[in-house]
Amino acid sequence: MRPVLRIVRESLILGFAEMSAVYTWRTWTFGWLVRLLCQASFYALLGHYVGDDATMRYVLVGNIVVLACLEATIVVISLAGERRIGTLPLLAITPSGHLPVYLGRGLQWTVTGLTSSLVAWCVLPPLLGVPLPWPRAAYAAPVILLVLASSYGYGCALAGVALRARGVEWLVLNLAYGIVMTFGGVNVPVSVWPAPLRVAVNVLPVVHGLQAVRGILDGAPAGHVLRLLGAEALVGAGWYAVAALSMERLVSAGRRDGSLGHAG
Repeated sequence: MRPVLRIVRESLILGFAEMSAVYTWRTWTFGWLVRLLCQASFYALLGHYVGDDATMRYVLVGNIVVLACLEATIVVISLAGERRIGTLPLLAITPSGHLPVYLGRGLQWTVTGLTSSLVAWCVLPPLLGVPLPWPRAAYAAPVILLVLASSYGYGCALAGVALRARGVEWLVLNLAYGIVMTFGGVNVPVSVWPAPLRVAVNVLPVVHGLQAVRGILDGAPAGHVLRLLGAEALVGAGWYAVAALSMERLVSAGRRDGSLGHAG
């Protein structure tokens, strides 16, 4: 357990060191964070334009929660960058094993994702005149953390595609996030989609966690909310398993044919 915690700590240090080359706290706050707040506000106002106050609240809540998924899936870019600059083999020969290092490579995005969602949760509803049932709305915070964790596993799994088909990381990232945002109940209920698609979206992160958040806000029974949380955790575990299997196969093949060292 101690080596894993050390890897988490070192991964966060590395991740934030990389971010500091791109952002200062001012540019992150007034650039990136404001951009995310504007995105969520845009969809909420659009919801009010085409619907009513209830539609606006539905869309706003969905877009605040999905911000966690947006940032968590940026791990695709972090992992693809390892192959682009030729350092992927170093992940494969770490003494503690390549998998913890691989899964920890983009942990900084979980910190910023949680920050973005929680700031939006506290700032946007009163700013846009969308009342939330406080203090009950505060119980959404740990649910957003669960959504973030499952979305990170989703991003790590899809990073396997970007590591194999080089140069497609931005396409993979935007498709990954776009699919969740379109079909995951963020702007429209999952129930509007055809039955086969409704079944398929159950394997996506955010879907069950967002339903749990909506249930908390609506005063749903605790048992119903807990079942949704269990489903979100199960989905996340499934994506971590896919990520682990994908990376194991990539490393095994790379050791056999030497392809790990091939930069894009």
